[in-house]
Amino acid sequence: MSQTFQPFWKRFQQDKSAREAYLLKIQILRHIRDFFTQRGFLEFEAPILQPALIPESYLDVFATEERRVGLEGKESRPLYLLTSPESFSKKMLVAGFGSNFALTKSFRNGEALSGKHMSEFSLLEWYEKSKNYEDVMRTTEELFRYIAQKVHPEAPDFLVYQGKKINIAEPWKRISINNLFKEFVSVDLEETWDIETRAFSVKLLAEKIKHLPITVEEHTTWEELFHQLLLTYIEPYLPQDVPVIVYDYPHELSPLAKPKRGETVKELIWAERFEVMIAGLEICNTFTENTDADLQVKTFEAEIASIEAKGKKSYEFDYDFIEALRQGIPECSGNALGIDRMVMLFGDIKDITVFDFTR
Repeated sequence: MSQTFQPFWKRFQQDKSAREAYLLKIQILRHIRDFFTQRGFLEFEAPILQPALIPESYLDVFATEERRVGLEGKESRPLYLLTSPESFSKKMLVAGFGSNFALTKSFRNGEALSGKHMSEFSLLEWYEKSKNYEDVMRTTEELFRYIAQKVHPEAPDFLVYQGKKINIAEPWKRISINNLFKEFVSVDLEETWDIETRAFSVKLLAEKIKHLPITVEEHTTWEELFHQLLLTYIEPYLPQDVPVIVYDYPHELSPLAKPKRGETVKELIWAERFEVMIAGLEICNTFTENTDADLQVKTFEAEIASIEAKGKKSYEFDYDFIEALRQGIPECSGNALGIDRMVMLFGDIKDITVFDFTR
C-alpha cells in the first residue's frame, strides 16, 4: 500500500471539502435523474461486465475472466469492464424502448495522470429518439441550467470555477472544428484531404503548418498531429466566460457518428459530433448516431486495425451491435457526459481525484 494512501472514510472525517464534494455529487445525480424522468426518458441499467465491446482506438480497456463451476465441470470466458453503456442503449432503442438514459460507472485503462481523469468514473449517457446533435446541444444547455437552479438557486445564471465566472444562461458559443483551425492555426482542414486515398493526409497538414514550431516525425500520424494542434494552439485559447460547443469533428475520429459532407471537398469527411468545453474542461461527447450498418462495419474494422497498430489490448468485437443496426435503429442522437467533471464545475473543485476512493 502506498504510504500516501488515505482511506476515504478518514478523508471524509478530516477534509470537509472532500465530504462536501461527495454530497454535492449525490445531489447532482438526483437532479439529473429528475431532469430526464420528468421528460419521459426511460432509465436503464447497463451490465458492468461485457462479453464484447464497441471498438474505439482512443481508449484502453480492463479485461477480466469469468469462471463458473458446476456439476458438469468448469467453464470460463473473457469479459470486459464497461467503457460506455452506448451499445446497450442503442439496442434498447432497437427493442422499441424509446429515449433513454443511464447513470453508470465506466472503466477505461491507460488514462492520463492528471487532475481531470480517473480509471473508474461516473458517466451520464442519454439518447434522444428522432433527434439530432443540434437537439442535444439544447438539451445539454437545459440540463446545466436545471441543475444550476437546484444547487445554486441564489445565482443560477453563472458558474464560478477556479476564479472564472461562466455565463450558462445565454445560448452557448458554437463553432466548428474547422473554423477553429482556420482561426487559431490558419489551416483549412479540408485542404488536407487527399482525394486519391480519400483520407486526411499528415503530409498535407504538415505542409500547412510550417509557420508553427512543430516537428513532424516520419512516424507521426494525421490523428496525432491533429490532436497536438488542437491541444496546443486551440483549446487553451477558447473563451472562458461561456461554455463552448465545438462541433463537426473529422469522421475519421468519430466512428459511431453520422457523417456529413465537406464544403469544398464534397465527400463524407465530417461527423455530426460535438464536445462541450467549459473553463478548460471537456464535459461531454455527442453524436447524431450512425444508423448505417455497412458503414459501421467499415469504421469498426478501421478502429480494430488502429487498436492493433497502437499495441493496445484487443478485445471481442460487438457483432450483436451490428445485427441490431441491421434490424433497424431509429434516427437518434446520444450524449456521454462526465458526471465527476460536472460536479467539479458546480463545486469549484480543482482535482477530479477527490472522487477516487482507490488511492
